[in-house]
Amino acid sequence: MFILKNINKARYSVCSIGILLLVMLIGFCSYLSAEDTSQTTPNLSPAQIGSKYQEIKATYKKLTFQNNPEELKTLAEVSSDFVTSFPKYKRVDEVYYYLGNTLVRLERVEESITVFEKLIDEHPEARYVQPSMLELGMAYDSLNNHDKADEVYTKLIEHPKFGDKSYAKLAQKILEQDISERKGNLSNRAVATTPKPNQWIGKPAPEFKVKDLKGEELTLERYRGQVVLLDFWATWCGPCINELPNVKRTYEEYKDQKFQIIGISLDRSQQPLETFVKNEGLGWVHYWDQGGKIANQYKVTGIPSMFLLDGKGVIRKTNLRGHALETSVAELVKENLAKPNPKSPESTSPRKTIPATKMRKMDTPPQPIGQGPGEWVGKPAPDFKVMDVNGEELSLKDYRGQVVLLDFWATWCGPCINEMPKLKNTYQNYKDQKFQIIAISLDRSKTPLDAYIEKEGLAWEHYWDQDRKVRTQYGVTAIPTAFLIDGEGIIRKASLGAFDVESAVAELVEKNLANNVKPSPPTKIPADSPEIAPNPSLKVKEIIDAAVAAHGGLEKLQAVKNIVIESQSFEYLPNGTVQDEGQNKTYYYPDKFRADWNTDNGKDSLIFDGDSLYQITNGKDNEMSPDEVESTITFFKDSLFREPIWLLTYLAQNHILVEYVGTADIKDDTASILLITQPSGKKLKVFFSEKTHHLVQYIHYYEIAEDNETVTVSLDEYRDVDGIKIAHHRTTKNGEVRQVLITDIKLNAEIDEVLFRPNELDE
Repeated sequence: MFILKNINKARYSVCSIGILLLVMLIGFCSYLSAEDTSQTTPNLSPAQIGSKYQEIKATYKKLTFQNNPEELKTLAEVSSDFVTSFPKYKRVDEVYYYLGNTLVRLERVEESITVFEKLIDEHPEARYVQPSMLELGMAYDSLNNHDKADEVYTKLIEHPKFGDKSYAKLAQKILEQDISERKGNLSNRAVATTPKPNQWIGKPAPEFKVKDLKGEELTLERYRGQVVLLDFWATWCGPCINELPNVKRTYEEYKDQKFQIIGISLDRSQQPLETFVKNEGLGWVHYWDQGGKIANQYKVTGIPSMFLLDGKGVIRKTNLRGHALETSVAELVKENLAKPNPKSPESTSPRKTIPATKMRKMDTPPQPIGQGPGEWVGKPAPDFKVMDVNGEELSLKDYRGQVVLLDFWATWCGPCINEMPKLKNTYQNYKDQKFQIIAISLDRSKTPLDAYIEKEGLAWEHYWDQDRKVRTQYGVTAIPTAFLIDGEGIIRKASLGAFDVESAVAELVEKNLANNVKPSPPTKIPADSPEIAPNPSLKVKEIIDAAVAAHGGLEKLQAVKNIVIESQSFEYLPNGTVQDEGQNKTYYYPDKFRADWNTDNGKDSLIFDGDSLYQITNGKDNEMSPDEVESTITFFKDSLFREPIWLLTYLAQNHILVEYVGTADIKDDTASILLITQPSGKKLKVFFSEKTHHLVQYIHYYEIAEDNETVTVSLDEYRDVDGIKIAHHRTTKNGEVRQVLITDIKLNAEIDEVLFRPNELDE
């Protein structure tokens, strides 16, 4: 029996706790999606309201770097309806901000002012009041009402809650500008405007002299005689990341043919840039344009923005994308190689090409199992049984005896759409030769998928992976990703991005027809995670024994009865800003916990006493639905199980099912991977360093309320606490980074049991 207490801050607060619990429990990384249960309509449940909010948020992110008037207009209408219909929704302030910002981009500034003022008046302490106040001031500036703008900026700077935050600092910088220069512009406002080609083509590229990420001098002059792609981008820029596979492919193809890429990052800080460059193995030259110096030289107002320079330093093409990028580079490289080398400014001898591998030695991009499609080759394809877009049963096992191309894609994915002509051609050529395509769509809603299928006449099988069930089975974390499966259900090719589909299908279809493959019984694989045949237990035991010893030894680990930690949590938002999630103090037992944290909104507590779940906000108790309580408790039981100290103890005592999967590259190390069954029955992938034997990463899948995600947790900066190695960690979820900094840890501390009994505390 669950004891339900009142809750009115479930989603945001539980998210904060999910981050907090990951500090030591390395598993509490949820982003819970509970709604204010008092906010309902006769037709919509809290979950449906939350779904509407998620759709608005996804659309806003999609349009962040696109100025499509019709889509922006639709977004404004949907957002306006939402704030009118659900004024008490937990995140209505966020939707207000989306609405106001969208109206600004539609040049409906007076309307945006009304929206921002309504938000600030009705929700003065809400999170999105900060950017809204800044936007409001800029809106007044754009109308030349500088006195009113000054008033808004001043209120933000003097705000008791937000006065020391980043938006207030931006407001202060605006106030320090000459009033005649204030036009209501902001460098990080999303605008998809880039330099017009006729402004730059045929002109010498502006020179610069800076220090790259390695601290080495970086100038364009250094690359005279080489073709240079100058790429303005940022890690928070969705279109930039979507374009990255094309940039990588082009770089690998031409890096040894007098071609170099110089990445100019407009990230708000250097840390996410360095991390991304290392994790993705971007071997070209990178510079963090902190003050926008180079971006201003090139008049860059939107990203991605690219400039292609010839060997003389003249800009030949701009704003390249997709296939045009590789084609343009190929043409210019060919032209450049046909010319004699220019003379070096320092010497009369020809300047040698500067190999990118010598300029910046990078690690191999990490490909942890469950994320690297190539890890699947030679293994049975996990089966699934779902309903396709037409409401008919779709099961992979029904295609035994046929070659199947399993294609993970979405209508909003540019590289996926670029591959579509190849898929169409391949399907037409082989559809009558025991070949089928099963497309797994990761679209955010079914409507655009249905419309695209009908418009393009895509005749193969389609499934909308709404709950990400199939995506999770195959460990897909990026698209396009494709798996080519033979007639016996074995994966023969797998790739993130794309492989040569037409050639690969032709070869496998020919073999399949020659072998006259008959259907064979499908391999039984649980739906929630790919099952991999276990390797000898001796290997598993060696990995576990080494990990236990590296973390402090079994005796010390078994002696830990509780843990108390204090920490500071941060969320790195997609727009480049960092949100302080507050200070936390949490008490852990293997079967229960209590977390108290202080945020800008007050003090909150979350308590799980081993049976019941409570949440307290500023001394007030609120209720959550029984279904949500049950799923949340299941999640927290798995999270406590994942805490490394207790997980290692369970592993050492051989109390749980464990399988050896293989190895994966993690940063500059190789990690052994174990597949572990959690209390809920869901699978957990655990990565142990082969150098240090520390737990360096894990991947798990969770479901709470209407939220379900595959989460990757990276662990580093191990510290010694009472002889036990404990990690500082960073959690990544859907490209968003949440970081927890431990300020204090105590093992086996004196804990008053009354902390886990809220009723006694109330008395």
